Amino acid sequence: MNSMNSVIIEPTNYSPQVVFEADGNLSIKGRSLMLDAVSFYQPLIDWASSLNAPAVNFNFELDYFNTSSSKKLLDLLKVFDNNRNVNEFIVHWAFENDDEDTLMKGHLFEERLKNARFNYKELSGI
Repeated sequence: MNSMNSVIIEPTNYSPQVVFEADGNLSIKGRSLMLDAVSFYQPLIDWASSLNAPAVNFNFELDYFNTSSSKKLLDLLKVFDNNRNVNEFIVHWAFENDDEDTLMKGHLFEERLKNARFNYKELSGI
């Protein structure tokens, strides 16, 4: 996959909507429940490693993601975190106001990354 191309994946009942723009504006929204998270996320991880953008703004708005998705999402964030072409990496982590698990996962991910700056955004019930 070439970093010059944007990636757009429509959501399903099991997979999130993905919009990765080559200018560094990225979003993942919905749910990530697929059993084979590797085949879904690996092309995104490959794309992330070749991204050449001064700043990455990652809008993360998953209302649920399973354990295998969680591992691949952390891998994806680490690739952006370690990409030398990215000078600024900001993660906008959205969570429902009663969803402590998603908030906690955001804090756990933040601790595992060196360069990312996290902004937490509480959503009122949808």
